[in-house]
Amino acid sequence: MKPVFRILPWAALCLAVLSACGKPPSARAPAVSDTIAAGGLVEPAGEERVIIPQLSGRLSRVFITEGDRVTAGQLIAEIENSEFRAALDTASANLALREAELAKLEAGARTEELAAAEASRQEAAAAEQQAVAERDRREAMAAQKLIAAEALQQARAQAQVATARRARADAELALLRAGARKEDIAAARSAVSAASAERDRAKALYDKSQIHSPIDGQVLKRDLREGETVVALSPLPLARIGDLSRLFVRADVDELDIGRIREGQKAAITSDAFPGQSFAGEVVRVSRRMGRRNSISGDPAEKQDAKILEALISLDGTPPLPVGLRVDVRIAAPKS
Repeated sequence: MKPVFRILPWAALCLAVLSACGKPPSARAPAVSDTIAAGGLVEPAGEERVIIPQLSGRLSRVFITEGDRVTAGQLIAEIENSEFRAALDTASANLALREAELAKLEAGARTEELAAAEASRQEAAAAEQQAVAERDRREAMAAQKLIAAEALQQARAQAQVATARRARADAELALLRAGARKEDIAAARSAVSAASAERDRAKALYDKSQIHSPIDGQVLKRDLREGETVVALSPLPLARIGDLSRLFVRADVDELDIGRIREGQKAAITSDAFPGQSFAGEVVRVSRRMGRRNSISGDPAEKQDAKILEALISLDGTPPLPVGLRVDVRIAAPKS
């Protein structure tokens, strides 16, 4: 008979303990902080405006220096534009000429012109009547052999000329009374439209040679000076302008925290450039689109291609933070 192995109670207990120790521990949710940490950049109200000329040429005048306050529409620089000015003057004069021609056609003949044409027609008619009478008289004399044939031919020719002159005077008077043809007025209107388009083109080029500030603000940096050559739409701007009446921080919120970011949340801003200081702010806008990181710390361990959500934070008061400074952001957020 084979031996029967009995499991003692204490042995069963040991097996149960060992079995329990072999099970994996239950998963715990990671602790969620009550703050959202993010990197950010300081920017002026309405963002920084980079002023890049739209024309190539030499800067003849620059009216601003760094730190100057400017207003929207203020002339801040001018590219050499004598040729553009001359082209604009020529185009404007040509437009005025075409408009005058059209107005003359649409208005028709003046009273004085009609009176002069009527007088010319009467004069031609009287001359015709006299020439016809003279022809008839000479024909009667020629029938009686009282004048030479050449004299009769001369009278007949003079009568024909007088009739032609009267007919031309009739036609000229009729044209004045009828006014311009529709085709002539349409052609004149087309000429005005073409001249106007050319004037607008010349003005657009001239306007591009005059550079104006797009906003009220302060000149943060000026990159070009008088006498330097600018290239249209080049990476090198003329200047950078920003509204420093209020400062903002554009924070890069990690995609793991986007579910907890809300408008109205309080934020604290710190920077290594201002040790021991913290600047208060509030989230005023949260983007609706994910994007790439804006604030680059230079840390090689930081993921440069990580997706982030932008949050705009309005800073309280007027903190001494320069535009473009990289800062650290702590946003108060409830635990999820």
